Amino acid sequence: MARPRKAAPNLPSHIDHIQLPVGIYWDPTGRGRWYVRNPHEEGYGYRKKTVAGPSARMSDLHAIIEARQGEAQRGTVAYVIDRHAESLAFAQLKQSTKEGYKDYAKAIKAYPLKNGTSLGDAIVDRLTPGFIRRLIDVIAQGLPGQKPGDPVVPGSPTKANHWLRYLRRVFGWAREHDHVTTNPAAGIKQVKEKADHRMPAIDVFRRVQAYAKDCSTRGVRAKGAVPAHLWAAMELAYQARLRGIEVLTLTDAHVDGEVLRTNRRKGSRDNLVRKGAETEDAIVMLRARRSAIWARNGGVVPIRAESRYLFVIEDGERLTEDGWQTAWGRMMRNAVREGVLSQDERFGLHSLKHRGVTDTKGNKKEASGHRTDAMMHVYDHSLPLVQESGSSESNASEESEKAKSPKQFT
Repeated sequence: MARPRKAAPNLPSHIDHIQLPVGIYWDPTGRGRWYVRNPHEEGYGYRKKTVAGPSARMSDLHAIIEARQGEAQRGTVAYVIDRHAESLAFAQLKQSTKEGYKDYAKAIKAYPLKNGTSLGDAIVDRLTPGFIRRLIDVIAQGLPGQKPGDPVVPGSPTKANHWLRYLRRVFGWAREHDHVTTNPAAGIKQVKEKADHRMPAIDVFRRVQAYAKDCSTRGVRAKGAVPAHLWAAMELAYQARLRGIEVLTLTDAHVDGEVLRTNRRKGSRDNLVRKGAETEDAIVMLRARRSAIWARNGGVVPIRAESRYLFVIEDGERLTEDGWQTAWGRMMRNAVREGVLSQDERFGLHSLKHRGVTDTKGNKKEASGHRTDAMMHVYDHSLPLVQESGSSESNASEESEKAKSPKQFT
């Protein structure tokens, strides 16, 4: 018969040591903590890992052990996230959305709480709207270092809002399917996101583009070399006022003929953009580069024009968003290091849509594809030239308008 487990000194009064799960231990020193033992990475002994503080409940301790065994306890944040990922609602999402949700899920499960546990171990029905509000605010504002010398965690309002929308969706789905009884994220307002378009000055844009073009002529393995499609993507984003994903998904079907047909997202209207010399040069280069890659690899050339993407990588497949970000980030870091631009002047491909809309002459709303004036003004950073209040020209214009208007009688 096994020896009965003894109560550790200084054990919290609300814990019955007889019902403790196997594999979790109480440290009686100081205020105390709950810990587990992990095998030492060098093959001998164990390392202690704190998993909860003295205020942890018995159910919390059991949930921790169950999670360590590979299955989250029913009703926890990790549990409902896992069930949602297996659901029909998740399966019907676009692939890009699924990938984003998987990243959120991984980060949320591992997010550390003050009691020593992670957010994934928390019971959803015990969470309050106030807890979710504080969580979102902390992510948006960031955290200072806990001790002198500790790194500061920067705030990210965009990330906070992404997490809030994801949690609201997952908890709402779990409530509909009787996994939980509450949705603590419902009704929580999003934080205000600061607009950060980082629109480059036209000379900075052209200087970086020239740098990218020069780096693309270096050997593939040469120091500082970048793919030739970087400078071409910059030109298309600027001239056609496209988002990054809209540039990367252009095909022959969009560029055949004398105009470029856009493929706008987020409800914007498509339009036909007349090709200038710069746009045509970029398209010709992209097609020539693609043909050389396909010929070298000996692959099958897609018959349908909408399947022939302009932006491809060295194996002939379509350039992905991750692949683009890797090459763009490397080029930008090199440009800063070589003095082409300063750290504060760095910008992204989406910033060139802002630049393009701002520089557009004529009907900017029609050119940008936006359905509302409010959305168009987000991208238009031009400043109108107006007369001063007391100028004679301004007063004369005002008197002229008054003369044309009918008289009002009382």
